[in-house]
Amino acid sequence: MRKLLKRIALLFCAGTFICPCAVNAQGQFTLSGEIRERGLYSHGYMGLLDKSRHGVFWVGQRTRLSFDYSHKNLGFFVQLEDGRIWGETDGKHSDNGFGIAQAWFFANFGKGFGIKIGRMPLTYEDGRYIAYSQWDECGKSTDALILNYFSTDKKTRAELVGSFSNNSASRFLNPYRLDNLYKYFLVAYVSHTFTPDFRWSLLSVTDFQEKHYKVFADSTQTQTITKTDPTKIYARTAVGTYLDICPERKFSALVYAYGQFGKDMFGRSLAAGMASVILSYKPHPMVELKAAYDYISGNRNVGTDFPENATDHSFNRFMGSSHVFLGILDLFSGSGRNDITLGAGYHQPYLNINCLPAKNHAISLNARYFWTANKIQSVDSRNLGLEIALTYKYNILPDLVLDFGYAIHSRTSALENLSGIETGKSRLPHYGYVMISYKPVIYNSANHPKKDK
Repeated sequence: MRKLLKRIALLFCAGTFICPCAVNAQGQFTLSGEIRERGLYSHGYMGLLDKSRHGVFWVGQRTRLSFDYSHKNLGFFVQLEDGRIWGETDGKHSDNGFGIAQAWFFANFGKGFGIKIGRMPLTYEDGRYIAYSQWDECGKSTDALILNYFSTDKKTRAELVGSFSNNSASRFLNPYRLDNLYKYFLVAYVSHTFTPDFRWSLLSVTDFQEKHYKVFADSTQTQTITKTDPTKIYARTAVGTYLDICPERKFSALVYAYGQFGKDMFGRSLAAGMASVILSYKPHPMVELKAAYDYISGNRNVGTDFPENATDHSFNRFMGSSHVFLGILDLFSGSGRNDITLGAGYHQPYLNINCLPAKNHAISLNARYFWTANKIQSVDSRNLGLEIALTYKYNILPDLVLDFGYAIHSRTSALENLSGIETGKSRLPHYGYVMISYKPVIYNSANHPKKDK
């Protein structure tokens, strides 16, 4: 192992290519990369435009270099990543620009038990509550310790995840302050396949937040600022269950439901939920039809001052992906009272057609209709409009993929009002993207076996 690390260091220092003789044949080593270029035209992407504003085109680039090594029951993975916009010089677009996206190692102890520790992506089930978004230029990794178990028959999987966060190696207690993350984090997950036609899973996620409270900013008592008390911790828990029914048959179904309870960072009680039913039909091996309905709970009388002692019924998707699940225009986030609906919740029925017209080609047509689960004060309608999206994917080569997408969303008075735009004064929201990804395996030691002496 020490010799291998020395040779990797020589690769960085000298910039030389790893030759077959430079890899310890006792282990498996892979060096891979990724360059993704995505041109995107935004004319209402992530927010409506009023008629005084115009759409814009930009190109985003993601670059990755990954090192993967394993030997018997031990191994590690390191991934360097950079995400930025063409013409940008400081990398601020992606929040972290250039850095280490992943750095973790694993150890398997036999009989299916093992650990994984370091910076890594976390995704459970379809990513509704915890996901590592591949859509973003730089996805959000998690620093964590995972205890995992896989049964020998591959029917049972279980994980226990723990994490805690600090901004520095301070010798005294100070606030963490990053509202979009967590101070402490616990996940328990179990999945079991009873028969090929039925799989059940249970996910429990608890994030611990430091107490936040508001104080007046000055003596006029007209403006407030938010402060943090690191000595007080509030816990929020979400429990979700999935039923995967007949996944390999012509007719299949996926049913899930989440409940969210505990307290938010301001100490308010939570009682919220999220649920979905997805029905699929494959009339032909090359065609799949889906009909689904999603529900996210919300508060009543949204738009008025939220009482400090009131229970919050607005479900927050936490680290879940909203892209695709709430449309590809990303007008909605499902982030509780921070969402464009101010926490009114959603109803979302949708239809999807997936087609494989030829080898290496995939087309998807999707229609989603949105309306709020509850009435919003000062907004005359609950109708949030219809999104129609078309996506196309072409595997040019095994490691070269072309993607295209276009979406359009109908304008409604409710959507305009919530966007701060006068009724009838917005531009029709639509956007499109073209993306090409090159993910080569630069070196794989399995293709260069050690010769017998």
